[in-house]
Amino acid sequence: MTNPPNRQIVLAVRPAALPRAEHFAMSKGTVPEPADGEVLARTLLLSIDPAMRGWVLESKNYVPAVPVGGVMRSFGVAEVVESRSNRYQVGDIVAGLTGWQEWCVIADADVHRRVDPTLAPISTSVGVLGLTGVTAYVGMVEIGKPTPGSTVVVSTAAGSVGSAAGQLAKIHGARTVGLTGSDEKVRMCLDEFGFDAAINYKTTPDLSAALADACPDGIDVYFDSVGGDMLDAVLEHITIGARIPLCGTISMVANNIPMGKRIERKLLVQRALIRGYLASDHFDRSEEIATTMSQWITSGQLRYREEVFPRFEDAPIALERMVAGENLGKSVVRVAYSDSERQ
Repeated sequence: MTNPPNRQIVLAVRPAALPRAEHFAMSKGTVPEPADGEVLARTLLLSIDPAMRGWVLESKNYVPAVPVGGVMRSFGVAEVVESRSNRYQVGDIVAGLTGWQEWCVIADADVHRRVDPTLAPISTSVGVLGLTGVTAYVGMVEIGKPTPGSTVVVSTAAGSVGSAAGQLAKIHGARTVGLTGSDEKVRMCLDEFGFDAAINYKTTPDLSAALADACPDGIDVYFDSVGGDMLDAVLEHITIGARIPLCGTISMVANNIPMGKRIERKLLVQRALIRGYLASDHFDRSEEIATTMSQWITSGQLRYREEVFPRFEDAPIALERMVAGENLGKSVVRVAYSDSERQ
């Protein structure tokens, strides 16, 4: 098929710590050809995720680092324009690994699910009904196991994952306390996402004391994407049998060996569970989890916020804002519109 050049955004310079827009560059490639078991798709939306911070660093991770000069790794939503797959047809909208490029070849194994645009806006397929939803659901519902009357604390509580996790805890009858980094995000936690209490940890001189006030009966579940000092403060207040799903460690300085308190005795005495997990291990359940989450969206029990950047060129800026904690809601970059969206 004849198409314009495939605009791509590549990693131009490997960052030493946080990625910034200057570490990326625009490039032009060719539109790829799909092989058997693959589709050629036009990228519609890109997902900006905390995991990207680790993907660009030259350090041990669960996936290889994005090579310098390589297309930035990314989840996205795309419309199939040519198919050599038995699973997906021309016109299907799919969520999966697209990379920062206008045209992509996606193997069947890298498609997370077929997107039903009548279910919810397709942007949700990389947000609350996609990676965000899988992360929140597995961590909170299946590892955290909140119960009616229990106390749940959520880190990065105004973010896309944290806000969803907190609302899932509320749906299961728990009392929720959010930890977040600005007064505006405190307001979002309380007014938009229904947390019972929220703490601005950046302006709180003693986080442990603030947690004691907000959680007088102790902490039964802590949804952790931060680690470090915040985890240390929470552990001082966990109850017997507490559950701590761990989906990220964004407080850890890149490429340094973190030093902190010894937590083993606290975990032993309180018979607590701390379990790390990756959403990618559960992508085979994306359809099931999206169906469940969409029902809560329809019923009004689950709300979400998106920060949509209008141009493909905005992807590096969107990532820089997200890792700096400046985003308000799930960060998504618009690349193109599907035929159905244009109608």
